Amino acid sequence: MNNLNIKLNKYNLKINSLKYLKNVIIINDKYVYKENNNYLIYEYLINRGFLNFPKPINDKDTNYELVEYIDNKDIPKKQRLDDLIKVISLLHKKTSFYKEIDLEELKKMYENIQNEANYLMNYYNDLNNIIDNMIFMSPDAYLLVRNIDLFYYLISFIKVESNNWYNNIKQSRKVRFCMVHNNLTLDHFIENDSLYLISWSKAKLDFPYKDIKKILEDNYLDLDIESVINEYEKSNKLDYNEKMFLLINLAIPKRIELTNDTYLNCYNLSNYLEYLRKIALIVQKIDKKQKQI
Repeated sequence: MNNLNIKLNKYNLKINSLKYLKNVIIINDKYVYKENNNYLIYEYLINRGFLNFPKPINDKDTNYELVEYIDNKDIPKKQRLDDLIKVISLLHKKTSFYKEIDLEELKKMYENIQNEANYLMNYYNDLNNIIDNMIFMSPDAYLLVRNIDLFYYLISFIKVESNNWYNNIKQSRKVRFCMVHNNLTLDHFIENDSLYLISWSKAKLDFPYKDIKKILEDNYLDLDIESVINEYEKSNKLDYNEKMFLLINLAIPKRIELTNDTYLNCYNLSNYLEYLRKIALIVQKIDKKQKQI
């Protein structure tokens, strides 16, 4: 408390009330204090014309952060997700730049995807064989094996399209980078008079697909994936290679491991299959377009 008082004296702030929330302190319902400093990130965002974050009060020489406190309005989850997509699209657009990547780095990215696809194909082949040899198939095992072709279909898509992506991108070697928030949850998004992103400690310059992928994978039950991508592209168009690389990464299935809790396995697997089906529908549309060309 005394240490905090000393720090706030610098800004002529007197503490009347404190609220502790996770790793932050809310002071007088007006300011948020936390033990890290994202000033350089904020400075970069301001220079690029992106202002959708609570304004910092501290300077870059401190080891803490003091920003304005903004109350969150009560807005339905679906609307909040739509608004989150809009502000992320704006963030990426404002901070985008193209960078030429070394061919070896591109090759490594391609090989990592191919290796993951090969591993998953072998994994699900082995799992399929184990389930097929069961004398009494459990409900969760049956649910998985009944839908195993969905996994095979997406893994095959990944192998083919990552190869096409690599052959296309290695010609120019120019890839778009932008500032990605890299920690996107609805807890880190505030709506009031404007849209605000908070908790920037993991932000970095990277590929834009990473933020989009995070939103979709965490909220696929509440979103139409294709509509989200279309909404993102209203203000920040993805080129063909970017869109395919996003879809490739969305299509990589996670490794399903069945536990001793059959009910929980069925519940989680049913939900995850819903995600894979949504991705497969987008993939099928692309396949049809390519066959028509």
